[in-house]
Amino acid sequence: MSKNTRLRHRGFSIPELLIAMSISAVLLMATMMALSASFSAFQKTTRTASTAVSGRVVLERIQTLIRTGIDFGPLPADPLTRTITSDSLEISIGDGSWVTLEWDAATQSLYWNQDGGSWPLIEGVTQVVGEGKDPVSPFTLEYRDGRWLERAVIDLVVEDDQAQRLQLDVDQNDPLRLIGSAMPRVMAWQ
Repeated sequence: MSKNTRLRHRGFSIPELLIAMSISAVLLMATMMALSASFSAFQKTTRTASTAVSGRVVLERIQTLIRTGIDFGPLPADPLTRTITSDSLEISIGDGSWVTLEWDAATQSLYWNQDGGSWPLIEGVTQVVGEGKDPVSPFTLEYRDGRWLERAVIDLVVEDDQAQRLQLDVDQNDPLRLIGSAMPRVMAWQ
């Protein structure tokens, strides 16, 4: 074998290198797209789970307050009115103090008001059930004789925290609607 033949067969030719680089680029692009899709799916699932857990904890806490409450408000303006809807719920707890749960549409938050202080209980409470629809009231209260709360229905429409969203997110999670009802134990045993 001559020296020229040995030198000519060493390494890859330019067309072979171009084909290898093209295949590598396609494989890298497919890997990056799969990684991006899995990252987006993970973020969406995490936001949904976080919103669901927070909302359910708040809903359970409100139901516990209703079950153990002594007195409730707001009362219907007309004693013959059995059901009212409200953006707030007042609950007298056993020690004589009152807790007011109030939805603020401007901040999209549900607030806990007690002894002159106010704290956000949960944020992202939009109360908008569908696009183009008016917000629903978070509390539906059923009274007997215009005075005694028989049942309270809590209806919360919660969205994930907008502050936690990345700038490159284009997808949005659907709002989560949590509905629960509770009956005061005082009424349950009468």
